[in-house]
Amino acid sequence: MTVTIESTARTAPTSAMTGLLDEMANFTDVANRPDLGDRLARAWARVSDPILRIVVTGQSGQGMSALVDAIAGVPVTADGSQRGLPVMVTTSDTAYSRQSSSGSGMSRMEVGITPPLLAQGVVLIDTPGIYGADTAAAATVLELAAGADAVLFVSDASQEYTAPEIEFLAQLRQLCPTVLGVGTKIDLYARWTDIQDANRAHLDNAGLGIPLLPVSALLARTAHAEGDRELAVESGVPQLVDFVRGHVIAGADARQRGAIADEVFAAADQLMMTHQAELRALCDPANGGELVAELQRAVAASKRLRAQSARWQLVLGDGIVEVMAEVEHDLRHRLRQVVREAEADIMKLDPAKRWEQFELWLREKIARSVQASFVLANTRAGELADRVAQVFAADGVIMLPRLGIDEVGDALDSVASLEALETRKANLIQRLINALRGSYGGLLMVGVLTSVGGLALLNPWSIGAGVLLGGYTFYEDRKARLAARQAEAKTAVARLLDDVLFQMGDESRLRLREVHRTVRDHFAAIAEEMDESIEAALGAAQQAHHAHTAQRETRLAQLQATLARLGQLKARASALAS
Repeated sequence: MTVTIESTARTAPTSAMTGLLDEMANFTDVANRPDLGDRLARAWARVSDPILRIVVTGQSGQGMSALVDAIAGVPVTADGSQRGLPVMVTTSDTAYSRQSSSGSGMSRMEVGITPPLLAQGVVLIDTPGIYGADTAAAATVLELAAGADAVLFVSDASQEYTAPEIEFLAQLRQLCPTVLGVGTKIDLYARWTDIQDANRAHLDNAGLGIPLLPVSALLARTAHAEGDRELAVESGVPQLVDFVRGHVIAGADARQRGAIADEVFAAADQLMMTHQAELRALCDPANGGELVAELQRAVAASKRLRAQSARWQLVLGDGIVEVMAEVEHDLRHRLRQVVREAEADIMKLDPAKRWEQFELWLREKIARSVQASFVLANTRAGELADRVAQVFAADGVIMLPRLGIDEVGDALDSVASLEALETRKANLIQRLINALRGSYGGLLMVGVLTSVGGLALLNPWSIGAGVLLGGYTFYEDRKARLAARQAEAKTAVARLLDDVLFQMGDESRLRLREVHRTVRDHFAAIAEEMDESIEAALGAAQQAHHAHTAQRETRLAQLQATLARLGQLKARASALAS
């Protein structure tokens, strides 16, 4: 369930950013630079949709939905309806549309409401709880966290964080810059402060600087119904809301303002380069030929930057191969460890007695390995983009592309189930028959030997031998059947892991190739823009070099005015970013 909390509280900064982009777009239109205009239009679209996404996750039964209700200020039912509130169902978010058909069983809906708390344009994504072998939900949460502005990890005050929860928090922290631990149900547990101290110690030992906030959704709901402010403060929900406002929303606004300022700076600098080249040619006609030659050399260098042999292209090509190899090796290593653990577990006990439970355990182990591989791929993709950006432009700031390795939640759907064991445990009658066969052989063999000495076929010696060999046959049959089941179980595990490695290796390569294309196209577009700007500067300088004296004065005034206005726009962008 996705609860959308809307407000006009962020209208002022949004208007400032869109206004700045509109003014910059006017300059690109006059300069006939549709490439720069398209880039500004994409930035304008991002600004006009200032929704922040906060993922709410945790183990099942920890009070996540109650927490979402408390933050929203009103209860929201499963179908998103609430009497007296406007309901708006939207499918405009492609990430949600993909997830709804991913096969993970997670259906979500955006519901537009106007609550008294957190009216800041925030989307709270209430995900299904995670427990046991429900690893599809965990994988989906990681996918959502990679594109979220913040994650609220919910755990009630009944017990401290477990090792799997700490591991999951570490993965979330790698994917999302802001992760907050929320301790719920503090009204039910008097020693919740001890639990919070223990959780803080666990996080410190794991090197995770994650804030912890205690809350009570029940107290918040009661305070909302009775209008009791003191009880509301005691619930801890207002403090949580203030944290989100002060850190998540403010931080996202600052990052967005900085990104918009970078877009304005990039467009303004490219236009100013053209105008300054023309201005130099007009101010110093005698050196116009030298300026034209200088710009021609710059055009040649720019074309080399766009070529396949450009250094940034080589760094990207080599880097993506290295990332693919590292991710595949990491997944192989993790799955090999899973195989070792599975085989050791199979050899301890009879697998036929607990095959279904074993499959759940094995799938959980596999899913954890896949999740870790997903986190590693995202991390290495971001590092590669940074390296390419540094090589692409050692001077100045280059906007990085938005990377995402999406839809890991359904990555294991195509993997077959663990094969059923054909070598079943023999029933008592079958085992008794086998034992009788062994005892009959012993009875007959010893009876024949003793009959040579004058004893009857059935004598104490032959009967004893029959009992002994019957018991031995009974034991060996049981041992052989157990060994056969264990061998069959190992084979089934090996086949399943081989299928997982094949499917996930292919999925990983596909997603990393998409990252490769995204980074390549991003920097290729920037290189093309730079090439266009330099060629425009060359054309303007050539035209200015041959301009008549009467035209120079008029054009000089126009260029100086345009450069001054562009400088003012850059100053406004700088002020907006700060």
